Amino acid sequence: MLKKNSSELNISLPISKSIANRILLLQAIHGDPLMRVSSDMPDDVLVLHDALEQLQTFKQGAAQNSKQAPLVLNLKNCGTALRFLQVHIAKCYPGAPITLTGDPRLMERDGKPTTQTTSALILHGEPIPVAENESPYITMSRRMVSMYQPCMADDIEPCWSSAAFWYEYVAIHGGELLLEGLQPDSLQGDRIVADLYATHFGVQTEFIEDGAVIRSVSPKDGLYSVSEAVCQPKAVSIDFFNCPDLYPAIALTCERLGITLLATGTDRLRHKESDRIEAVRLHEVRNDHRMAMALLAADFPVAESEQTCIAKSYPQFPEIYRRITTVERRSNDGQTTVKANVSTLSVTHITPIRGVNDDNLGKKHALSKLIHAATTEYIWLHDDDVILPPVCQPEGRSVFCQPKAVCQHSGLVILPLKMESESDEPSLLEKLQIAEYAAIQELTMRTAKRGHAVMCSGANLIVRREAWLACEPDLHPEIPSGDDMFLLEAMKKRGYKISVIDEPDFTAVVRPQTTWRAFFRQRMRWAGKAPKYTDPDILRCGALIVAANLLQLLCPLILLIKFPIEYSLIRRRQMREHKIINYQLSIINFSIALLLELLYPFYILLSLLGGLFRQKKW
Repeated sequence: MLKKNSSELNISLPISKSIANRILLLQAIHGDPLMRVSSDMPDDVLVLHDALEQLQTFKQGAAQNSKQAPLVLNLKNCGTALRFLQVHIAKCYPGAPITLTGDPRLMERDGKPTTQTTSALILHGEPIPVAENESPYITMSRRMVSMYQPCMADDIEPCWSSAAFWYEYVAIHGGELLLEGLQPDSLQGDRIVADLYATHFGVQTEFIEDGAVIRSVSPKDGLYSVSEAVCQPKAVSIDFFNCPDLYPAIALTCERLGITLLATGTDRLRHKESDRIEAVRLHEVRNDHRMAMALLAADFPVAESEQTCIAKSYPQFPEIYRRITTVERRSNDGQTTVKANVSTLSVTHITPIRGVNDDNLGKKHALSKLIHAATTEYIWLHDDDVILPPVCQPEGRSVFCQPKAVCQHSGLVILPLKMESESDEPSLLEKLQIAEYAAIQELTMRTAKRGHAVMCSGANLIVRREAWLACEPDLHPEIPSGDDMFLLEAMKKRGYKISVIDEPDFTAVVRPQTTWRAFFRQRMRWAGKAPKYTDPDILRCGALIVAANLLQLLCPLILLIKFPIEYSLIRRRQMREHKIINYQLSIINFSIALLLELLYPFYILLSLLGGLFRQKKW
């Protein structure tokens, strides 16, 4: 075992609240003084400590006064305190006028016995038989009963459950961290996090005198299918029955790395501080400390007001996270360097401008010229008529979501777009385009997130330079449009990973066409490249859209099936955009969407026919 760590990124961890709370209950059972606590400890420990102190005072008062006033204990959102005290009061204060209350979520939680209930009974000396597949928390309780002796908080080992979020962080961002005080021998079942991240996510753990050094290593054969430019992760299967608290960190690690998670043993997750399965799916905190930390570690935006719940288990986490994710942005001649975490994302922003860098040969020539001249690993592509995302603006707000997390294993990253009119009172044409674009964006993001990308836009993309150069022969320079779609096809054909960042800070704004002539010219240009598509996902999606709209012309009743599907896409994207900026939410109402649906078959037909016979010029 090494004696000293060379890393400057040392991470302090909270004490294990599972161990601390069991010690507190054992001290109360044995009549020993409760260990001292401090404000920097997990809230769950402070809540149980305060409740046990109040019970001791209540007991002393009852001994002196037979008319002792009722006692109400507010347990906030601490499930452990609730289960432990339900047993403790029944055992030690039978019939006493004591009421347990707490936050609404605590009162909603399932009243059935849990592993915490069983642990409390064991701590009280009940002879509970050993089950075949016993929870690590129950095993911990048995061991602590057998080895109990009064102790202080300083004697309690650090929390492995909290360490999981730093494993998540290193798996996503790379680099190395020292988790102070962690040692291989532990009472905690979540010690398994080190083994899971070593097996599935390439994060190794080395124990030294000061704690555990965790570092990201190169993918191993069998974990990834490795090519020269990009890694394609595989699916992983994990049973969370004995480690439910690890689910948020592991699920979001998989999402960020593009790994399919086959999770079992997740039934209890719906009854935690939040419904964690749903919270992970929607990227929502829901006043859940583990969700807030998992989202932060995976670089999802979490408002400061939503971070307060983290004090439940790891009060220092937000401050430490901010310290090691300091962002530095420098700009020089169109090149921006984003320094974050323990590694640096160096990205060149490229905006082909007609007549300036296309030599009058079109956008594809300009792209090729600019990308060949770039020296950074990643290229961020923009159209010259878009409003850049907030992270690209000099006055942009703080960056909570770093592209490094997604770019690490990706050849292409699809970024979000939304359409807004420059006018406060958009025309009917503009409203129809805004509705159509919302549906297109929702379909784009959904299919890409599911590993079957069918669309992207060169108005807002991040591409690995090496991957673009490899795909360049397949970009059809003879066709003036399609630099983005042919790039997507080529990336998929060569096995590069396609990722998504669907976050507010990365959303660019595009403008609708203001005349019908300009609108149809643009759509015909888009349709004109369709005969060159070869990707099965793109072909299937295109064929389904064309068939559905032609069928609508022949059988208008198909509208009853088609419209609800497409309207839901519009509304879902619209609601997401509404969270980004409070703008034009009322523009795309039911009547506008219905009108678009009625006109769409004719528009599709005209665009296809026009695209086949349009001039082959940029």
